[in-house]
Amino acid sequence: MADFIVKTGEDLFFDINKSDIEDLDIIKNEDGSYNLIYENKSYHLSVVGSDFNNKTYTISVNGKEIDINIKDSLDQMLDKMGFFNNKKHGSGEIKSPMPGMVLHIDVEEGQEIEKGDTLLVLEAMKMENLIKSHASGTIKSIKVKQGEAVSKNQVLLVME
Repeated sequence: MADFIVKTGEDLFFDINKSDIEDLDIIKNEDGSYNLIYENKSYHLSVVGSDFNNKTYTISVNGKEIDINIKDSLDQMLDKMGFFNNKKHGSGEIKSPMPGMVLHIDVEEGQEIEKGDTLLVLEAMKMENLIKSHASGTIKSIKVKQGEAVSKNQVLLVME
């Protein structure tokens, strides 16, 4: 498994390992931008926008802006477990990606939510995992209670 998977707005994917990053010939400038030499070519890079929660960034490469999404090893594990395949266009069942305990529920039945809103917090392996909506919709029903132990693929709530 790669340390990071980078996806561009044009649906290009790159696997990057920490050793790849360490081997780069890159210099950080005082203004926060970077100069990179790669395959005997020089590039001027800067981050022009970022959404740390969704791990999306807009970078400028020699003046051309590129949108990217970065998935670390945890994101890749959640993908492999099928966590991100549970939601379809704002409707359907939201299932637990892993066994754990519901620490708290941040939504109510009938509540309208937007993409990226936190639905509930699931504690698993002594880590708090925010279960977020990947689409806008309405909470139809909540199938769990605070403090309840849940198993992998157990339905947590239903959206419409």
